[in-house]
Amino acid sequence: MDKIFLSLLNRGIAAGWLILAVLALRLLLKKAPKWLSCVLWGIAAVRLICPFSFESAFSLIPSGETLSRTTVMYAQRPEITSGVSILNRTLNPVIQDAFAPSPGASVNPLQVWMFFGGILWVIGLTVLLLYALASFWHLYVRLRESVPIEENVRLCDGVESPFILGIVHPRIYLPSDLMKEEMKYVLAHERAHLKRRDHWWKLLGYLVAAVYWFHPLVWAAYILFCRDMELACDEKVIKGMDMEGKKAYSHALVTCSVSKRRGMICPVAFGEIGVKERVKAVLGYRKPAFWLILAAIFACAVVAVCFLTNPREDTYKVGITIPAGSEGGIYYSDEEISPYGNRITLWADEGLSDTEVVLMPSGAENEQTAASEYMTPGMPVRMEAEKDVWYRIGVNVSNPAKEDKKVYVRAEGVQIRIASGTEENVSSIPSDLYDLIYPGEGSEVPAETEDAREDTIDAAIQKAILEKNASSYGEMYDLACCDFLPLKTETTEPAGENARNHMVSYYGWALYQEYRISDKGIEDVGGSHIPIVLTFEEKNGNYELKEYWEPREGSYFVTDIRSRFPAEIAEDAIDSQKFGMQQIQSCYRQAVEFSGLDTDRVIGDLLETICSEPGTSSNPQDYVEAHSIEYRELLFYGEYTLRYCLNRFRKGNETGLEGHIMALVCEELMQTKGTIPADAGTAETGQLWYDTLYAHGSNRVESILPE
Repeated sequence: MDKIFLSLLNRGIAAGWLILAVLALRLLLKKAPKWLSCVLWGIAAVRLICPFSFESAFSLIPSGETLSRTTVMYAQRPEITSGVSILNRTLNPVIQDAFAPSPGASVNPLQVWMFFGGILWVIGLTVLLLYALASFWHLYVRLRESVPIEENVRLCDGVESPFILGIVHPRIYLPSDLMKEEMKYVLAHERAHLKRRDHWWKLLGYLVAAVYWFHPLVWAAYILFCRDMELACDEKVIKGMDMEGKKAYSHALVTCSVSKRRGMICPVAFGEIGVKERVKAVLGYRKPAFWLILAAIFACAVVAVCFLTNPREDTYKVGITIPAGSEGGIYYSDEEISPYGNRITLWADEGLSDTEVVLMPSGAENEQTAASEYMTPGMPVRMEAEKDVWYRIGVNVSNPAKEDKKVYVRAEGVQIRIASGTEENVSSIPSDLYDLIYPGEGSEVPAETEDAREDTIDAAIQKAILEKNASSYGEMYDLACCDFLPLKTETTEPAGENARNHMVSYYGWALYQEYRISDKGIEDVGGSHIPIVLTFEEKNGNYELKEYWEPREGSYFVTDIRSRFPAEIAEDAIDSQKFGMQQIQSCYRQAVEFSGLDTDRVIGDLLETICSEPGTSSNPQDYVEAHSIEYRELLFYGEYTLRYCLNRFRKGNETGLEGHIMALVCEELMQTKGTIPADAGTAETGQLWYDTLYAHGSNRVESILPE
C-alpha cells in the first residue's frame, strides 16, 4: 500500500507543476477557443493517470521523483529531491531532524508514516466513491417517474435543471416546467455535450480527483475543467447565432441555473456552474482569429512536451582524488563523462579554488590530446567536446596534507560511467586490509604483479568494492570492511572462433563500512550500502574488472535499478532493509578478526549498560527501548553475541534481567520465535527460555557451541 501511495505522491507533485502551468496559460489564452483549455486539462489528466514518463531535455518539471522510496523511506538521512535547490535546502534539514531513524529502530519513521498515509488514502478514496454512488442512486430514484418526449429526451418533475445521465446509453433529462422557447437552446447545449462525450470526461475527471483527493491543485483543476467544459459547449452552440439568439440563450442559462452545492457530483448539467461568467462569455463572444487558434494549439503542444516528460538526468558531481603530499600536477577522475551535444559545462564544486581543468579523451596515450581551461568557483567553464566520446576530468591541484583529499567538479549536459582500463588515481587497497582479501600472502600489496595474481572471484569482488570506496584510509578511521551479497550471476560466453574469454556479471548489494576500533568496541564512522553490478572478464582463472555499475542517487535510484537489474531480483535490489543486518554482521566479523577485539568484554559491557536503566521497570522490553543503540550493537556482533550468551546460559542460573535481555537477542539472532513452546518475551526467565530451546532443539545450540 505504501508503494502505491508514494507513487501517487510523486505523480501528484509532478502533475502539480503542470497544473500551475495550465493555470497560467489559461490567463494568456482567454480569447482562445475554450475547447483548447479542455485539451490542457486532458494533458494534466494524462500526467496524473499514466504510471510512467519518458525523459526529455525539454522537460520543465524540476524532478520526476521528488520522494524516492530509497532516499525517503530507507535512508539514514531521509531527503527529498524536488529539483528546486531552495526547497531542498529548506525542507531537508527539517525532514531529517523529524524523521531520521535512530540506530536501534527496526523501521524508519517515514515507513510508518507512509504506511498509515496509504491507509488514510484508501479511506478517503472509499468515502468519495461511496458518496458519488449514493448521489447517483438518489438521482436515479427521482428519475424513475420521468416521461419520454422524444428520442433520448425525458421530462421529470424531480429535477431543477437539464442534465445528461448515463454512460453507454446517455439520456437528456429536462425539468417538467421548462418553457418551450427555452427548450431548443437547452437541447442544443446538451446535444453538444453528447457529441463531445463530456459525460465520460466529467466522470473520468471526478475519478481522478477522488484518487488524488489529498491534492488541492487536482481539485482546482477538476473545478476549472468543469467550468471550461461548459464554456466550450456554449461556444459550440452560439458560434452561428446573432445577438438576439445569444440573449435568449443567456436567459435560458439564468433560468436553469443550479446551486454550486450540487455542481460537484451531479451529471453534466445545463446551468451547472459559473452562470454569470458564462453569460458574459456568451454575450461577448467573438470568433477567434486563425493565428490565435494556431498559437494556442502550439502552446498546448509545448505544454505537453515540457510537462509530460521527466527531466533528463544530465548533471553530475564528479570526484577526483588528490594524493597526500602532492606538489601539483593533473589528477583525473575515476568516472568518465560523455556529452549529449558538442559542449560540456563544468563548475568548480566542493574543495576546489581557482585551477586548471582538463578534458582528456578516454584511452588517450598522452596529455597533448587534452583540452584545458582555467576554472574559477562560481563561474561556468564551457568546453568544446565531441558527442558520444568519453572523457575524464582532470584538475591541477596540490595537496600538502598527510592524507588524500577529494575534490569535485560538477558537469552539466553529460552522461556518466565508471572509467574502465585506467590507472591514474585508482585507489589502492590499504596494506593492513590486504590480509582480509588474500589471507596468508603477506601484508604488502604488490604493485606491477597484482593483475597477474590468480584471484578467486570473491577476492576480486571485495577488491573492486574496496578500491571504489576506500579513498582516504588513515586517521579518520582504523579499518575499512566490505561485504557483497549476490542476487544473481549472468555469464556471457565468448563469441567468434578466436574468442577465448567470457564475461561474468554479478548483481547484488555492496556494503562498505569504515570503523574506529577501541577497547569499547567497534564504532561505525561512515560507509555506504548500495546495489551494484560488477562485470568481470575471466582470463585463465583471473578476473579483470570491466565495469563497476551503481545507480544514480536521488529520484533516479529506483528507475536505474529496474532498468539494469533483471526483473526477478529488482525488488530485492530496491529493498535496503532486507539484507542489511547480515551484511553488517559480516563486516563486524571482519573487523573482529582483523583487530583481535575482546568481544566477550564488549558484549558484557553492552548488556550491563542496557540493564542500568530505567531501573524501576520490571519489563525487559523497557530496557531494550531505552538502550536501542546498544541492543542493536548486540545484533551487529551476531555470532559473537550468540556464543557469549549461550555460554552463559549453558552455565545456568541466568534468572535475572540480563538473562531476559540475552534471551531476547538470541531469539532474534536465531529466529526461533514461534518455533518452541516458550518465547523470550513471555518466558518467566531467560534461563527457562534457553532450557526450553535446548530441550526442543539441542542441535541449534550445539551447532554454535559444540560439545
